[in-house]
Amino acid sequence: MSHNHQTSEEEYFYKLNRDLINKQREKLDSDRASLQEEEMKKAHWMKCPKCGHDLREIELSGIKVDKCDSCEGMFFDAGELELLIKAQKPEGFFSHMQSTFFPKKIT
Repeated sequence: MSHNHQTSEEEYFYKLNRDLINKQREKLDSDRASLQEEEMKKAHWMKCPKCGHDLREIELSGIKVDKCDSCEGMFFDAGELELLIKAQKPEGFFSHMQSTFFPKKIT
């Protein structure tokens, strides 16, 4: 076997191994990021953003909202406040909420 052939063969396997290692590293990094995201979600899922206690879902005018039994805070997911305002005739507090958060008339 010639020296040139041996060098190109070593180079071929070196590159092949390097590519395999890089792919495996990318997969491990992706798996680690997914695991960290899942752990973060578990740590914060249904936790009060104000005091950190557990939230529970309650129904308010047919809309499910998250309520903290500790600090009595109520928290809306995206679109829930808008649905609640639509479900109520906007007077008083709801009228103020509508004009503050939804300046365009909700129909």
